[in-house]
Amino acid sequence: MMSEPTYTTGPSTQPSFTKPPHTEIPHSRAPLAPDHAPWMDLSTQISSLGTRMEEFVVISDTRFYSMEDRMDQYQAGFTSQFEYLQQRIKRIEDRLESQHEDMMAYLRSMFPPPPSQP
Repeated sequence: MMSEPTYTTGPSTQPSFTKPPHTEIPHSRAPLAPDHAPWMDLSTQISSLGTRMEEFVVISDTRFYSMEDRMDQYQAGFTSQFEYLQQRIKRIEDRLESQHEDMMAYLRSMFPPPPSQP
């Protein structure tokens, strides 16, 4: 079992550190010796790396489609707002045109054109 360095104060009141003694790992807890060829470990690592890369691709792909969905939603919302504003502007223009026609009719009734001269 490993222990941490201990902190002590020496006679000069300067701190000093002592390194713990080296401890051996019991044989029962030592890593197992491989009972197969070293290239099999490499093959396993490569396979594991391939699996991790595939998982990364799936995650990246999912994030891409998620971002694409959000962009589509934003575009749909923007298009909807744009169409709504176009309709509002059209109604305002129509109302202004109608008010203009009403105002011109009122002005003609209040100030008839002068009689035509021969």
